[in-house]
Amino acid sequence: MKKNILFLLLVLFSIHVMSQEKGSYISLWGSTGPTGLKYKIQSVDFATPKCDILLGGQAGLGYSYYFTKHVGFTIGVGVSHYRTQAILEGGFLPDKFFTLGDYIDNDFDGHIKDYQLRVRTQNWIEYQSVKLLEIPLMLNLQKKFGDKEYFGLYLSLGAKFQLPIIADYSVVDGDDVGQAKLIVSGYYPEDNVELGYTGKELPQHGFDKIHNPSEILTDAKGKLDLKWNIAAVAEAGILISLSRRVDVSLGAFIDYGLLDINKKRDNRTLFTGPETDYVSAAENNVGNGIAYNSILNSTYATNSRYVNKISTLSYGGKIGIRIKLGKLSQQSQQQQQVYFPCDRDTVYIYKFENPPMDSILKEVLNALKEIPRYNTSLQEKTVHDDESYFPENILEKDINILFDPIYFILDRDELTPKSIADLDKKAKILNENPEITLIIYGNTCDLGNDPHNYKLGQRRAEAARNYLISKGVAQERLESSTLSRFQPERPNTDEFNRTRNRRADFKPVYQKNK
Repeated sequence: MKKNILFLLLVLFSIHVMSQEKGSYISLWGSTGPTGLKYKIQSVDFATPKCDILLGGQAGLGYSYYFTKHVGFTIGVGVSHYRTQAILEGGFLPDKFFTLGDYIDNDFDGHIKDYQLRVRTQNWIEYQSVKLLEIPLMLNLQKKFGDKEYFGLYLSLGAKFQLPIIADYSVVDGDDVGQAKLIVSGYYPEDNVELGYTGKELPQHGFDKIHNPSEILTDAKGKLDLKWNIAAVAEAGILISLSRRVDVSLGAFIDYGLLDINKKRDNRTLFTGPETDYVSAAENNVGNGIAYNSILNSTYATNSRYVNKISTLSYGGKIGIRIKLGKLSQQSQQQQQVYFPCDRDTVYIYKFENPPMDSILKEVLNALKEIPRYNTSLQEKTVHDDESYFPENILEKDINILFDPIYFILDRDELTPKSIADLDKKAKILNENPEITLIIYGNTCDLGNDPHNYKLGQRRAEAARNYLISKGVAQERLESSTLSRFQPERPNTDEFNRTRNRRADFKPVYQKNK
């Protein structure tokens, strides 16, 4: 058993839910569904037993850390409420009874007689309530979909330590006086007669029906003696991102206890008769002195219990919310990349999409206010067909030169010798073809914060523009803007790819004279 538990914990230490990016998170969750104790009642010869798990709930708080985009672990603390009903079904049958013991009746017609005290149950219900302190240890897997990753699926496997903090039971009364739960009777072998049974009620001697046993029997309410437990946990569902900082999960779960939480140290029977003679001279004193013991604690013979093993079981629906701690990292935004038509017949001016609305928005807007603008309203449009060609005398290789990007060093906006040589070629073609205008976009890699990258991208575009002006290209033919880190040529996965994103892109536009 110990080896199996250790192996399970090792597996569980490798898999929970909701990982978006590396970092630390606070998680809150709640769940509801059938939540109770699972056990089998055996050797009950006076009724038909069954066990019903009732609706319960769980809630908790956790700390999560994610190693990668798809894998992380969670440890936390929570509470759960397990609710169960043990039912002894059946009616008041003559041959179905529980014997409490042998007694002497010294107040029956002035004679002393021996009798056997009996009880019969009718749909007897014992309600059990257990509140557990829980410490979960989970490992999380998830997959998000789409460019914005607003939606995903998740799987969570793990284990949790469960410690009972409040565990009790109580007998459920009948809804009204006519709904009897118990019959107390006395069988007199000398006369072969049973008093208190149907048609022979004698409440003045304590023999009659009881509909409210919780008010009469001793220990009709009491404590359950349970042990700690380890439960296996599985969960799956959908994941919804409200923002880069907040995720919500909606799923289904199941928890199953791996250990027996029954302490097995109580040798009392389910019903126990009084220590002295039972028969009372007081009318309506039926049941006084009879003690009840929970069916989870009781024995029907020496060291033989009605319930040998008690496990925990819970399943149903679960909702959770996760909040990222600390500063948000820069997340590459998957947008349409700046690629141009191969045939160059149609020139597209792409609309720039702002980064997602999050906590850095104010910083970005402040940075944008400081950026010089040269008529850089990048509204989405397509040049009309009758305006979409280049002059007939321009060579295809010259068109390619106009489209070719130039590259910059990390965090610098100075032109390199290679960039200057490329700009010289562009300037020559532009001076030979005054009908062509040029839009210049400055780009960065994903290193650095967004306000810095917006300014750096603008400075790179300005550096190329100013150099072309110095080479004789009219400034009204040149527009510049920044795309910051949001239009990468290649994914920012390594340093080589980042060097391809530190660049300026060029969009030549030619409009036919009307």
